[in-house]
Amino acid sequence: MVTAAKGLSERGHHVMVSGKGNSIFLLNARDKGLNIIPLNIFEDYSPFKIWHTKRIIQREKVDVIVLNLKKDIRVAGIAARWAKVPVIIARNGIQLFRDIWKHKKTAGLVDGIITNTKSIRDTYNQYPWMDGDKTKVIYNGIQMNGAIQPLNIHKIWNIPKDHLIFIAAGRLTIQKGFDLMIEAANRLNATKVPFSILIAGTGKDRDTLKRQIEKNGLKHRVKLIGFQHELSRIIQASDFVIMPSRHEGMPNVAMESIALGKPVFASNVNGVPELIVHRQSGYIMDALTVDEIGKAIQFGLENHDGKEIKNWGIEAKRQVANHFTLDGMLDQLEAYFYDQMDNFHR
Repeated sequence: MVTAAKGLSERGHHVMVSGKGNSIFLLNARDKGLNIIPLNIFEDYSPFKIWHTKRIIQREKVDVIVLNLKKDIRVAGIAARWAKVPVIIARNGIQLFRDIWKHKKTAGLVDGIITNTKSIRDTYNQYPWMDGDKTKVIYNGIQMNGAIQPLNIHKIWNIPKDHLIFIAAGRLTIQKGFDLMIEAANRLNATKVPFSILIAGTGKDRDTLKRQIEKNGLKHRVKLIGFQHELSRIIQASDFVIMPSRHEGMPNVAMESIALGKPVFASNVNGVPELIVHRQSGYIMDALTVDEIGKAIQFGLENHDGKEIKNWGIEAKRQVANHFTLDGMLDQLEAYFYDQMDNFHR
């Protein structure tokens, strides 16, 4: 969302980004030079928070508001309706709505839904109460990078020079499947080809993952490296990118890695098949199990110098250039917002 906000701002739109105070998301927006509004939403349907948010929206004279989480909709969405904001949009990077009464009411508070995968749109359209035209697919866009100087990750994290390196990145939560990946690494501990795994990110499961690594004697092989501001430089220096997520929308880390021409191993969730063709532009793990993750890692180790994997990067970069550019995303967002404004919902 920060990338989209920055891009729209550079096109002359007045864009503000709101989120939890001192969150990485909001600090990232500030670092990009965007106007930020700290706003902590701790509970659903809070009368005071709705009133407070309504005052902010009226003060800023908002035309379009884009909301990320269900809780955001049930506070800021109501506030935006009371403030008579013309267009209220939900942005679902992962599937947030299920076919239940509470989610029907929540979805009814917004005028449209933007998602980044066809699979989420198709799931929503199966709900009997969902308007078939309400969900719009706009793929995440990415800036195709020029030359990026890799970090010396072998030296920084004390990795032997003969090790192949997998990088995984994301919030340290159950969603990302890092626990399964660590167990897969444990079972491959005696593999002939030496390897290491770096896990970049922060989150509530850090201590649990750390204990799992230590319990299995993997401190030399699997390293938690925290949040990384220069993730692209780490990806550039790595041999492979691995994404064992239990659920995901259109994975940004995979897209960034593909734009750098890196081989990506990803679980078969939501937008992944729209981004990667198995063993043509990457590797898709059919089932998210320890065995399947282990097979993927083993495939990478055994074929890292092979022609097939080298060709993945070429084909994947072509896919990103054709369907996932930053300008293409911004063009679609502008057109969508203008179309919604023409319909003027309030």
